[in-house]
Amino acid sequence: MKTQAEIVVLGAGIAGLCAARLLHEAGREVLVVARELGEASRVPDALLNPVRGKRGTVALEAEEALEALWDFYPRFTPVRQGILRPVPESDRAVWRQKLQGRRVPHLWLEEGLYLENAGWLETTPLLHRLAEGLNILYANVERLEASTLWLEDGRRVSGRVLVYAGGASGAHLLGLGGRFTPGSVLLTQQHFKQARSYGVYVAGHSLGGSYLPHQDRYSPHQTQPHEVEWLLSEAERLLGYRPGWSSSWAGVRYRLDKDYLKPIPGGFALTGFGSAAYFYAPLYARRLLKRLTGHS
Repeated sequence: MKTQAEIVVLGAGIAGLCAARLLHEAGREVLVVARELGEASRVPDALLNPVRGKRGTVALEAEEALEALWDFYPRFTPVRQGILRPVPESDRAVWRQKLQGRRVPHLWLEEGLYLENAGWLETTPLLHRLAEGLNILYANVERLEASTLWLEDGRRVSGRVLVYAGGASGAHLLGLGGRFTPGSVLLTQQHFKQARSYGVYVAGHSLGGSYLPHQDRYSPHQTQPHEVEWLLSEAERLLGYRPGWSSSWAGVRYRLDKDYLKPIPGGFALTGFGSAAYFYAPLYARRLLKRLTGHS
C-alpha cells in the first residue's frame, strides 16, 4: 500500500468517506487512513433529521443539508423517507413558530409532526459502498505533523493536503477540544419501517438515544444496565410498549458547535457533527470539495 497521495483523509467514518468519495470522483488522488471502516459511524441505523430534540430546534442549514443528502445517499443505498415526531399538543405552537419561514417540508398530523423529507438509512451497506474503489490504509495513527501522519508501526504517510475526519477517538491528535457524549443503541427484534423520534428514536432495528453527560475528553464507552433501562422506558413513552432487543451498540459522539469544516495546519478538519453526522456529511464534503478544487 502506498504511503503518499495528493490528499490524505484521516478517518473512514461517514464524514471521511463522503469527502473521499467526492474527491475521488472529481479525479483527485486520495488515500484514506483509518483504524477500521466506519469507526464510530457504525451505529446500526442513522436518522437524517432536520428538527432536533424535544424543543423542536430546526438544524442550522437544514435546507441545504437535506438537498445535499438526497442528492448523494440514494446513489449508494436505499434511504427511507419520513420521520414522525409525536410532539405533545401543548408544545406544538412553539414548534410551529420555529418551523415558520423554513423550507423544511412537514405536515401536522393527529399523532404529531411528520417530516416528509427527513428519513433514515442502514449504515453498514452505505459505508461499504462508499469505500468501494478507494485506497484505504488500515493503521493506527500515533501523531500528526502538518500533512504528515506517523503510524504506530513507524511508517510515515504524507500528502499535499490532510483532511482530518477522525471524530472522537482521534481528536487529541489535533487538540481541537469539543464535547464527547457517550450513548447506546439497542438492536431490536422488531423492524420499524416508520422512524419515530421524541427523546429516543426507533428506525429499522434500532432503539437509540442518550441522557449521559458530555465529557471533555474521549473515553471508550460500553452500554451500561441503567442505559438499557432508560432506553426501554423512553421507548415505552414513544411506542406504548417495550420492544424486545437482542444486543447493543455503544459509541461516543464528538461535537464542535457550528464549526464542522475549518483550516488546520496542513489542511482541514471535517469533524464534530455529534449525532448529526449523517445529516451534515454530504453538505460539508461538498464544501470541502469546493475549497480544494474550486468545483461544487
